[in-house]
Amino acid sequence: MLAHQKCMNILIKWKRAKFCLILCLLLIPVFPVTAETGDRQSLDAIAHAVREFVTAEQTSTDGVQVEVKALDNRLRLAQCDAPLDTYWSPGSRSIGRVTVQVECASPKPWRVHVQSTVTQEGYVWVLSRGVQRGDLLDPDLLVKQIVKLGASNAALNSLGTPILDVKPWLGYAFSQRVGAGKMLNERMLKPANLIKKGDAVLIRIESAGLKLQTKGVALKDAAAGKFVQVRNIASGRVVDAVALRKGVVVVLN
Repeated sequence: MLAHQKCMNILIKWKRAKFCLILCLLLIPVFPVTAETGDRQSLDAIAHAVREFVTAEQTSTDGVQVEVKALDNRLRLAQCDAPLDTYWSPGSRSIGRVTVQVECASPKPWRVHVQSTVTQEGYVWVLSRGVQRGDLLDPDLLVKQIVKLGASNAALNSLGTPILDVKPWLGYAFSQRVGAGKMLNERMLKPANLIKKGDAVLIRIESAGLKLQTKGVALKDAAAGKFVQVRNIASGRVVDAVALRKGVVVVLN
């Protein structure tokens, strides 16, 4: 009789435990399993797009190295269903420490700015002698020197973007006095003045299919394509014209 009672007590406790277990299972919320990770934009793909863009933007890819700064792993961006758009961020240079803007248009638009470091080993142009402000850039002034351009290059940081292809800049004027041995960079140069104050100029007047020309005097300096005031010698009138080439301006009506 006692053994039977013990069995009954054990059975009752087991049923209560089973009931509690079932109740707990019913109360536990069920969360759906999602493919959230698969819907995120790959950070490696963003870095790859940046690297390709920066490399393609270099005037020469010889010796170019691009190190993309690792993106924060906590960044959650929607998977882009089209190729990523890449641009230089406003104010970014193309060598040294650079910043690239990466955008996605759909399905959920987003934009990030990715920092990178670009270095390049190659030749730059160095002045063989000092020049004065207003002197014109001439091939005889330059010698080649091999350097490593990048964020750690003091000359690049202090002087600005170096000129690697000198041909388009020949004939430009120096905007400042520069000593011998300095690396040639874009900040040093400006378009040379074709017209100088007091120069005798030929004024061309083009209006309604008519082309006339007369003599005049320039009242200020002007580079190619820039506006300049000139005085018509015949009439004494002052007119606004555009510097066309050395000694020639055109009045457009």
